[in-house]
Amino acid sequence: TMTSLRFATAVHIMVLLAHGKADSAGRAAPSRELASSIGANAVVVRRIMASLSEAGLIHTRSGAQGGAWLARSPGKIRMSEIYAAVEDAPSHGSRPQGNKDCPVGRAAPGIICGLVRSIDEAARTSLSKTTLAQLVKTVEAAVA
Repeated sequence: TMTSLRFATAVHIMVLLAHGKADSAGRAAPSRELASSIGANAVVVRRIMASLSEAGLIHTRSGAQGGAWLARSPGKIRMSEIYAAVEDAPSHGSRPQGNKDCPVGRAAPGIICGLVRSIDEAARTSLSKTTLAQLVKTVEAAVA
């Protein structure tokens, strides 16, 4: 889905910034380099970077010396924050209509929405347990 792709791209951007020690304007990573590593269109990467910036996770600067860098240390950034920055709404669907003339049709939509909320809550809880620093260590071990 588009939403999971946004999250995957956002995490990849954050891992690249942390791995590259992009922690200040002087060490900013250009969006074209990030896009090249991710294998994504630079426009898509810049859009996701804008969401990460708006959430206070990264800083960006445009122009020839532009790029992105982390706003906080990787140990202080949780996966749940990255998820919240790029996912506008719960990712597991929208409220089904239901049929008001059918008893199940009247009851099921609300019950299903509760289930969807619990899925999203479980995802956020799980993601909150992993920091960017932990993920970077895992990635670095995999490429070593």
